[in-house]
Amino acid sequence: MSIYLDFVAAAFSFAIPYLRAGAVVLLLGASFSSVAEIHHPEAAWSSDAIKIKQVSPALYLVKSYKEIKLYQDKPAMTFDSNSFIYVDKHNAYLIDTPWSESDMPDLMSWLKIQKLLLKGTIVTHYHQDRAGGLGYLDKHGFATYASDMTNQLLVKDKQPMSNHSFSGDKFELLKGQIETYYPGSGHSMDNLVVWLPKENILIGGCLLKSNETNNLGWTGDADLANWYHSASKVKADFPQAKFIFPGHGDGAEGQSILEHTMALTKGVASLK
Repeated sequence: MSIYLDFVAAAFSFAIPYLRAGAVVLLLGASFSSVAEIHHPEAAWSSDAIKIKQVSPALYLVKSYKEIKLYQDKPAMTFDSNSFIYVDKHNAYLIDTPWSESDMPDLMSWLKIQKLLLKGTIVTHYHQDRAGGLGYLDKHGFATYASDMTNQLLVKDKQPMSNHSFSGDKFELLKGQIETYYPGSGHSMDNLVVWLPKENILIGGCLLKSNETNNLGWTGDADLANWYHSASKVKADFPQAKFIFPGHGDGAEGQSILEHTMALTKGVASLK
């Protein structure tokens, strides 16, 4: 397995032209495993584009996928990305969109099947694996949210921005249930984490790396000098987190993902 990761890591030096728009983060595997008791098995759902499974009483994990051709003479490789649907009664809130606009109709079909109304979407940074569906949502009249910094970076990158923005280090998408925090720069200058207090779940986005990943992946927009400090701040602020999800790959119980990310980022400032 380490040989596989070393191969992929080495390939990134040749992959920037292919990854810039998507800002892919390296990860290991695209497995879709349950991380908590499935309370409503009928809510599990999959299509050619996405897979959705319940991982806590109010939270659903959405897996989307993107093929990236790292070498001209090699087949494309498939990478996964984690988005989430938080359910409050008959309302749904999307935390990060799937990879692209083409994934969105399937997600909307699932919401319709579940008789859920999408009330708001928040993206945790400006890369395509977090914000690729913003254009679709805006065109269809849905409320979307991003930080001022994220919207500025989206505009600079010539990508659709959210139709609502916020400033400051904290924002509540749903009062007492979906809280966003800016711990500082790391994977990107604007990366946020999302805390779900009723679930005791932390969604780390691309600031946090899965336990299976042994490198930081693509760091073209990263602040390597500050990444460790931002991860350390998250660990200090959320000791009560019972489960943590990274932006890609599998989540894990306890603080292991934070500790793993800190181990990966400690002392990497010299690489920038």
